[in-house]
Amino acid sequence: MNAKIHVAIIDDGVNADFLNSHLLYDVEIAHGGAEDGRSLNHGTLCAAIVQTYFPDAMISSVKIMNDRKGNAVQLCAALDWCVKHGVQVANMSLGSIKYRDREMLREAVNDAARAGLIMVCAAQNGGLLTYPASFANVIGVRCDRSGILMVGQYTYDAEKAYSSGIEFTAFARHELVDSTGGIVRCSNCNSYATPFVTAQVCKALQQSKHVPSIEKLKYILYENSYRPIQDTDLPVIQYKHPDWIRRAHVFKGEGVVGSVAPYYFQTPYEAQIPRTKVAAFIEQAILREQEQQPDSAFRTGKWSGDLTDTIVLLGTMEPEELQEVEQLAVHYRKHVVYISTSQRHTPAPPFLSDHLRWWQQEDHFFIKQEETIAIEASHIPLICMYYSKEFDILYFLHVLRDFFARDGYQSWIVVDQPTAMLHDMEYLPLKAAIHGLQALIIAAGAMAYSAYTDIAIFCVEAQHISNWSKEQDVSVVDIELSVISVAEADSIQISIQTEQRYSQEWVFPELNEGDIGRFYTSLEQLLVN
Repeated sequence: MNAKIHVAIIDDGVNADFLNSHLLYDVEIAHGGAEDGRSLNHGTLCAAIVQTYFPDAMISSVKIMNDRKGNAVQLCAALDWCVKHGVQVANMSLGSIKYRDREMLREAVNDAARAGLIMVCAAQNGGLLTYPASFANVIGVRCDRSGILMVGQYTYDAEKAYSSGIEFTAFARHELVDSTGGIVRCSNCNSYATPFVTAQVCKALQQSKHVPSIEKLKYILYENSYRPIQDTDLPVIQYKHPDWIRRAHVFKGEGVVGSVAPYYFQTPYEAQIPRTKVAAFIEQAILREQEQQPDSAFRTGKWSGDLTDTIVLLGTMEPEELQEVEQLAVHYRKHVVYISTSQRHTPAPPFLSDHLRWWQQEDHFFIKQEETIAIEASHIPLICMYYSKEFDILYFLHVLRDFFARDGYQSWIVVDQPTAMLHDMEYLPLKAAIHGLQALIIAAGAMAYSAYTDIAIFCVEAQHISNWSKEQDVSVVDIELSVISVAEADSIQISIQTEQRYSQEWVFPELNEGDIGRFYTSLEQLLVN
């Protein structure tokens, strides 16, 4: 690969005089000079760190902040600019902790990753979930607060990679030399750990014959990282969320009904899979999609960005069928999401060595005591919702979330169904309730707090719904809801109860968007009051 690597510093501007070099591009999406006219603003220091550890970087500045303030729209525009101007690596020592920005940023990140842009992003210093840093399609970075790492060192953190998407911890207390020979010392923060990792990414690109996938690049970084114990096995990178999906074929096994709620990604094809020749059925869908590509794609082997990137399998499959799907995925370069409540599958080495993602839900949940926070202390209203099995709870939650969003509220929703992940909700396994409902609520509260949301909705199936949380000795719930399908009356019954002993009940012949809207109006008034 070319000796020079084009790096964009998406930040508050870069002062080229401090770098003692010129900028390839100096773009202002947020207009105004370098912050406060200072030479040592945030973006300039980030650029200097990249240049210090990788002198072959061609630096471009994409300014999206003034007074250290910007927004998600500007960040999305910056990523689009990077793709259109041949940027290879984007350094983002910034991000949003606003849950409302997640959907927009995820779409922009996944589009940019599909186009080949490598993104290195800083986590928020307070430990909250950060976007884009927490997404699978970027390299997330935080600084070393233990004092273990020395100058020029970084390490891979499997636990943080899974829990928050932040894969790498790096040294940040750099000493830089300015154009006059003076020494500038960087503070120990995530912002200045990130450009150091960006420099390591540039080195890996420079030494590669071909541009590696983001997964392969993470493995290369791991191989070059500081490891107190020199193990020989590469870690299997696990993701809490399958948030990389742009387009996916969805295949449902026997007996899988699914929800009418839309997936968070595009779904060009969705079907029930046959009892036999499953892999052949899936391959037909892949080939039909390829046939719709321009003739030039077949000659060059370069397919458009509209091809699916993931195969989604819902329901239990035979081990031999899963092995055949693995082989298909390797051949056609697809990731796999496999959701089964009764079976786990470990991909074979050929699949893993191709650095493809195989995602399955975790059936156990673990959270450190120091990461928990009492739900009362978070000041996030908690709604506990209990539903009957026959009810399409994901559609109900999808519509309810839209009503909250319309009024400016961001609702964080966790459900005991793993398919919730595909509908932009969280999953919390019931097996985590080994210590009772209280343990689940504590876990949900901690997750909601780290997501920095307005409202938390915790949803669990219960056969005996009436007043369930009180039977379980739970006292931190603000509002209890039950949603029951009443077969004999062919209706839906919703009951609501608050800590202040207020209660109300609705009965609907069916639960359409209008009915949910009327219910939402009452719920919103309760929350406000």
